[in-house]
Amino acid sequence: MKTNIYFLGLLIMAFCLSACNSKTDPEKEDPNKETTDPGSDTPSKDVIAVTPANIAAPAEGGEYTLEITTELKWQVSSNASWVTYNPGVGKGNGKVVVTIEKSKLYEPTATTVTISGYGSDNTDNKVVVNVSRDCLPEDVISGVFSVAEDKQVYFSKGNLQYQASTKSWRFAENQYDIIGADNKNISDTYDGWIDLFGWGAGTNPTLFSKDNADYAAFADWGANMIIDAGDAFRTLTLSEWEYLFSERPNAENLRSPATVNNVKGYIFLPDEWSLPMSTGFTANANDWTTNDYSVTSWATMEQNGAVFLSDAGFRIGNNVYGIGIGDGSYWSSTLGSPTVAWKFQFYSTAGSVKASVCGSDRCDGFSVRLVQYLD
Repeated sequence: MKTNIYFLGLLIMAFCLSACNSKTDPEKEDPNKETTDPGSDTPSKDVIAVTPANIAAPAEGGEYTLEITTELKWQVSSNASWVTYNPGVGKGNGKVVVTIEKSKLYEPTATTVTISGYGSDNTDNKVVVNVSRDCLPEDVISGVFSVAEDKQVYFSKGNLQYQASTKSWRFAENQYDIIGADNKNISDTYDGWIDLFGWGAGTNPTLFSKDNADYAAFADWGANMIIDAGDAFRTLTLSEWEYLFSERPNAENLRSPATVNNVKGYIFLPDEWSLPMSTGFTANANDWTTNDYSVTSWATMEQNGAVFLSDAGFRIGNNVYGIGIGDGSYWSSTLGSPTVAWKFQFYSTAGSVKASVCGSDRCDGFSVRLVQYLD
């Protein structure tokens, strides 16, 4: 009997020792806990960081680099046609170049670029970058025009006009607007508007002397304060007019005589031209009617950046001539000789239309169309 009790005690002790040894040491890691295989595609962190958080582009657009920090495989998306990016997918730390197209609008635009985990709907691994693009100034035409190999401009929205009674400058509301015969009223007190000026008369716009010596020095009209316009305007030089007219790439296919809203004039198309679907254009037409636009059809051309130089006639002293017959002249800022300055001119002759850059007496009253240079 004693022997049986002895063996029973040994069994109980063995059972207790076994139970104690089976308990998990709290200081040791659970062997059943999931771990990340360093060689697998499963990341150890479900986080994406992107800098910068915002892109603010000027109207000219540009390229911007996003820095991505993550261990995830990622993808890029945006719903705006004026935004592109490269690359569109990646894995781990990387860079994405976001390209913003140049604006052709007079209103600012905004969108977003999203960087998210590849194929994932998890909002915890998604970063949204806000993208804004400035609009074109209201005082310029949206097309970009080369006036030298390394220089481009916007044109002001209309010809320059001046009111003596208030000493005010403004741009014509429409490209085809002209003052016409009322330029004969030029004086220091006239309360109407004029748009024909002697050469370089930017500080003395009502000068109508017939003596070229009175126009000996050039004062750029763009230096004046112009209503609802910036202060970065100025007059094209002789070489810039020549480059625009005949030297820029494809120049001969980007210009032509035309009529807009029954006003004769001359059209220049921007460097990158896209013809509106509902509107036609014939380069180097030999008359005023081949390219004939109503206000509505011209609006579609203008929205794509076309510039129209209207036939405003010309003034000698306080007499105005040539209105409506297709005789327009636009001053450059370049002196030709002691009595002559350079201009761009278009006119009718022998049943056809001619255009050229040529000289004229500085005392003659011609149109002025200012430009704004791209940075």
